[in-house]
Amino acid sequence: MLEPSTCGLTALGYHLPPEQRSVEDLAHAGLVSSTAERLRKFGHQFCRVAGDTPVEVLAREAVADLQRRSGFDLTKVDLVVYGAGLATSQVVDPGHGYGWMQTTNPSPLLKFPGPKLAASLSLSVPVIGVSQLACNTLQGVMRVARGLLAAEPPLRNILMVVADRLPPQANRELVYTVLSDGACAAVMSRRSERHRLLSCAQVTRGGYWDNEGSRDQLIAHYFPLARQAFEDALAGAGLKAADLKMVIPHNLNLKSWEVLAKVLGVPIEKVFTRNIAAHGHAVAVDNLSNYVDAVSEGALLPGDKVAWFVNGFGAHWSALVMEV
Repeated sequence: MLEPSTCGLTALGYHLPPEQRSVEDLAHAGLVSSTAERLRKFGHQFCRVAGDTPVEVLAREAVADLQRRSGFDLTKVDLVVYGAGLATSQVVDPGHGYGWMQTTNPSPLLKFPGPKLAASLSLSVPVIGVSQLACNTLQGVMRVARGLLAAEPPLRNILMVVADRLPPQANRELVYTVLSDGACAAVMSRRSERHRLLSCAQVTRGGYWDNEGSRDQLIAHYFPLARQAFEDALAGAGLKAADLKMVIPHNLNLKSWEVLAKVLGVPIEKVFTRNIAAHGHAVAVDNLSNYVDAVSEGALLPGDKVAWFVNGFGAHWSALVMEV
């Protein structure tokens, strides 16, 4: 039987494409809806762009970063849980000549990046995919991994990977938030002395599945449902907001976090917002990349309690609590 408090992350890494584009560049190219000046007022300066780099290559780079940081032996991986937040990131890119709704060949719709990644890593282990959670995908992957460790005693280490790449000509702004491409990876282990997952919570409102048609309702309910998920996760860990050393955010725009921090009862100084300007919002990658940076910089120390929070279209609000 798995004791929840023993389960944690034994290796972490992430990858953002090296190409950086400023909000001025994006505005000039017609790839954002707002002016560059307005986006800067909301805390954004740059995003990261993968261009034609396949999404599974981003995933492989994230795993490589995990290995560089931790030296983790991938031969100890028993299973891979692979996630993607965007629908176009959930299959291997079929190429520009493939018309999604006009083709008579369904084969490309059944070519998945998770098995391809496992093959490139020489891993002959089962692969499970997680989707339909948008920006919440990483936290969904972590919940699935923890549940599998609890349900299947032979499992010891699960490699979790999430990767997303927008189509090259896609608009890169959603509700004053600039979107980036990227990937992250972590190993969830049955027993870990660090980065232990204490609790997690998710709120879903399927009635808002149409993010364009339900935009006003989503905005109206964003803050109360964020607080519900946040407080549920804290309660699951037996903690209060004052017990947290830091909140690890998704890189939504800075102004929304200034409001949300008050709603959650957390000083904005405790929210790790430093990466918003330089990284943009890399779909489901932000929680892990921000956490890795906070730990690497010494802002978090062993024993500290932190909460991760993310909201995504679908519509989902997720939070988890970890002990560093």
